[in-house]
Amino acid sequence: MAGYAGLSADPGGRLRDFIVMGESMQRSVDVAVPLGVGERTDRAYIVRLVALFCAGWAVVYADRTVLYPLLSVIAREFGLSGVQTGLITGAYFTLYVSAQLASGLLAERFGLKRMLVLFSLVSAVGVAGFGFAAVNYLALLAVAGLHGAGAGAYYTMAYSITIHTVPNSFRGIASGVVNGGMSLGLAAGLALAGPFYQATGSWRVPFLILAVPTFLVTALYQGTIREVRLSARRSVPLMTMVRDPTLLRMNLAAFCVLYGWWVLLSWGPVFFQTERGVSLTMSGMYTLVIAITAIPSGLVLGRLSDRIGRKRIILGLFPLMALTLIAVAQVYSRTGMIVTLMAYGLVGKLAWDPVGIAWLGDYMSRTRPEAVGAAVALFSFTSVLSAVVGPPLTGWIKDLTGSLAGGFYLAAAVALVGFLLSLGPADSGRRGTSL
Repeated sequence: MAGYAGLSADPGGRLRDFIVMGESMQRSVDVAVPLGVGERTDRAYIVRLVALFCAGWAVVYADRTVLYPLLSVIAREFGLSGVQTGLITGAYFTLYVSAQLASGLLAERFGLKRMLVLFSLVSAVGVAGFGFAAVNYLALLAVAGLHGAGAGAYYTMAYSITIHTVPNSFRGIASGVVNGGMSLGLAAGLALAGPFYQATGSWRVPFLILAVPTFLVTALYQGTIREVRLSARRSVPLMTMVRDPTLLRMNLAAFCVLYGWWVLLSWGPVFFQTERGVSLTMSGMYTLVIAITAIPSGLVLGRLSDRIGRKRIILGLFPLMALTLIAVAQVYSRTGMIVTLMAYGLVGKLAWDPVGIAWLGDYMSRTRPEAVGAAVALFSFTSVLSAVVGPPLTGWIKDLTGSLAGGFYLAAAVALVGFLLSLGPADSGRRGTSL
């Protein structure tokens, strides 16, 4: 694209470049068309959309991560073992994963926006349920599952609409901005849990507070987002995408990234409390330092991938990811823990996400643009299966060995498998050449 080399290199310039680019971008009718057919995708709408999806991720992550520092409190109240405690997050992610494929298929029939609004409303009801209905262990599993079912559609809907809206040459930075909401929500959820619990003596209060913005963003989705009309081409059978070797490697590599993420996020606060002597409030604060480095890293790597391609960045991240996960189990000093977690923020899941989803979007836009929504759903479904497996398996390792350290070592090994899987697919992005 003419003038590409002259784009600004500073972070503010990258965002301005993205906004300006949106002004002149016309959507491809093969992928999706807004209800105002033939009109240019206006700059203001792109900015509102990306900002809203960033805020949406912040809410999803705050709702989810507020639970993690409170798991030890909940386990004491209900007398739970390590496996039973891990099953709380397991229930959330079992329904989360199930909803991803279901919402993707429903979106093909009823529309991306409608499914986003409907499932977000279900998520809000589930968050409120933690405060009102979680009176015993079974009820707790039920509301966790309900919340997971509602939140599960967000990844598929938000990134599908983004891929349909944002031009390829700015897909990495757009995904980085949207992804920044994960870090913001991670920080908010972990930071709020301890103080609100200690101030009120109830672990249910943080969920009741977070139910308010969850209902609010649902209303904003309805009022702000334009429906997307998908291509009238014949849809691609799901099994065709499952058997696609490139998609299979991408999906399994994403599983490997998220395995370590969920182990660290769900068990990290408990690990710091029980094995490093950190208080409940500080354990959440320790984990949220990941967000401090993840936000700028995701933006920089996303924009860099638009310039040099996605694959070389992804291959560089996996070994570093494995090293930081090993280091989590090895360090004992407070300073060492903070530095290690900040390092994981630089190279971990939140930094990988904008590059990984842009890689997938490039491939699907080039090969099967009519199946972007289903591909994103399958990508998210496969990756989040790690959340169903990782926390309970790590809980079992804890029950077996008396320590969570083995769970982090296993997560590092899984990350290295992700590196091997990522060697297969061709590169994409601005240069789009294979390594």
